[in-house]
Amino acid sequence: MRHYPPLYLIFLLCNAPVVMAGSETTVVLDGNKAIYEGDIGEEANATLFELYRKNKQVNTLKIKSKGGEINVGMELAEFVYTNKLNVEVNDYCFSSCANYVFPSGMKKIIGKNAIIGFHGGASSTEFDGNELDTLPEAERKAILAFMAEYLQHALKREALFFSMVGVEQKITTLGQNEAFSKFDEAGFKGWYYSIDALTKLGVINISVIDAPWEYKPFDNKTKLFEITANDF
Repeated sequence: MRHYPPLYLIFLLCNAPVVMAGSETTVVLDGNKAIYEGDIGEEANATLFELYRKNKQVNTLKIKSKGGEINVGMELAEFVYTNKLNVEVNDYCFSSCANYVFPSGMKKIIGKNAIIGFHGGASSTEFDGNELDTLPEAERKAILAFMAEYLQHALKREALFFSMVGVEQKITTLGQNEAFSKFDEAGFKGWYYSIDALTKLGVINISVIDAPWEYKPFDNKTKLFEITANDF
């Protein structure tokens, strides 16, 4: 497992990752679908839960999100799984959306060019602490203790979640293995899985709208590499 700096862990603690700055989340009803667009957050989750309580005909969560804090992402995913909802992604689903929400659906429905993008999870716990060395010792120890406690809780919850949904936990970190380190040097920000790789990891019942599924980059800055079933 490659090592990541504290900023990567601080990213996990944040409720709004840098790539999502300025985005607003909307949760609305459209027939039997709940449409969730924007950051995954506690307020948006609460809106969804209340909407579902009042509209039990909802059977699908249609989501377009770049992610959010990992525990809030798992909260949403646990709700989806418990209520046997399908998950539909027509555009993109990154970070905790890809890690937890997408695999939680009874059926996973993806658009022809939808992106399910990964870059790490709660089990990405190894890091280089050099960036903290400039801080006063007491402050550095406090930060490390806080991160350790946070990650210990999140990792345990993540393991229980993946056991519940029948998906391998390594889905969140596989692209960080040394075998894929060449992509770091090429400026890739994360990875996506082929459908056969997702199936191998336990993500089943995937269907593609207007198949075949074809990867198209999200933008010029967000480069993702592909992992196929033959890569692990």
